[in-house]
Amino acid sequence: MTDNTDSVVTGIANAKVLAVAERVVREFQLAAEKVAAHHNEPAKYPMPGGSTAMEHLMASRFKALPEGTRKKAADRVVTDLKNAPGRAKKLDDLAKVDLRSTTTVEAQVKKLPFPAKLRFPADELRKAASVAETSVAGVAESADAENAAAAAVPLRQLELRLHRVKCLEETNELFKDEIGLGGTAIDESGDVEKISPFKVRSFHTGGVQTYTPPRRLVRFSLIEGPVKFPKSYFVTLVLAELDQGGFSDFVNRLYVKVRDAVAEALGDAVGAVLPVPINELIRKVVIFVVGKVFDLFKVIWQDDIFRPVTVETTVRSLTSRWAGRADSPERVVTFTGHGGEYQLVYDWRMFS
Repeated sequence: MTDNTDSVVTGIANAKVLAVAERVVREFQLAAEKVAAHHNEPAKYPMPGGSTAMEHLMASRFKALPEGTRKKAADRVVTDLKNAPGRAKKLDDLAKVDLRSTTTVEAQVKKLPFPAKLRFPADELRKAASVAETSVAGVAESADAENAAAAAVPLRQLELRLHRVKCLEETNELFKDEIGLGGTAIDESGDVEKISPFKVRSFHTGGVQTYTPPRRLVRFSLIEGPVKFPKSYFVTLVLAELDQGGFSDFVNRLYVKVRDAVAEALGDAVGAVLPVPINELIRKVVIFVVGKVFDLFKVIWQDDIFRPVTVETTVRSLTSRWAGRADSPERVVTFTGHGGEYQLVYDWRMFS
C-alpha cells in the first residue's frame, strides 16, 4: 500500500507549458484593462455585446470596487495604453488586440496566428503530463485488489475539512473583520463545483474560530468517473470579507473561463484538441492562471483582495492512506490582503 500525498499548489515546472500559460494570463490582462478603460472613456473603449465575454466577467469584479479605486485604475490604464512600445514589449503578439473594438478580446485573440515560438509537439505535452502524474503516482493496486480491499475497508469518499481560522492581523477596515469562506472544487475529471460561502465569524487580531468536529468544506466520490487511480483533487479556498458579496461565485465562474482558455491555448500549441477528462497538469495550469489573474487585479486595479489558495491531494488507491491513517496531517495556509493576515488549518479525510 502506497501513501496518499497532499500539498499546496504553486507553479508550473515545464517551461513550454508555462510560456503558453503566461500568454493566457496576458489575454485576461487585456480584458481587465478594457474594463478599466471603459470606466473612463466608454465611447472610446466600448464593452462587447452579450454577457459571456471575458470582459463581462472581469467587469463583475471591477464594479465591486470603490469608485475612487476604479477611477484611479482607469486613469493608470488609459495612460499606459498610450505607451505603444512598452505595451508591445509586455504583451508580445497580443499587443495587436484593439481595446477600442466592440469585438471581444477572446475573439480577437482567436483570429491571431498562434506564435510559432510557443508551439511544441503533442508528445512533449503528454510527457509533461506523465511526469506530473508519475511524481505522485507511486504504485497503484490492481483493479481486482482494489475491489477486494474496498469490500473489506470501504473508504470510498474523500472530504476536505476545516479545523481553525485565526486572525493574525486584522484588515485595515474601520470595524471588525466580517470574514466568510467559500471556494471551488475540481475533481479527478476536471469538473468544477462551487463551495457555497459561509460566515466564519467577526474577527479582531488574535481571534480564532475552531470547528469541533471539523467542518466539511467539500466531498468527493472516489469511485465515480472514468479516471483510474491515482486520482488527484484540487480545492481553491476563497477567504473574503462578507461585504464583498458574490466573490466566491466570481471565482467559480473565473475557473470555468480560465479552464476553457487554457485548454484552447494548449490545444493550439500542440495542434490537437485536448482530451476530456483533462489531466492533472492542465488542472495545475488552470490554477496557476487563476492565481495570476488575481495578481493582475492588484497590479492593474490596486484591488488588495485575499489571493485564493489552492490545495490538492492525490489518492493512490481505495486502500491507500496518509502514513496509515484515513486522515492527512493538519496543514496550514495563509491569506494576506486588505492589510490583514489570516491562517487556515485543514486536512483531508477518506471515509465510507
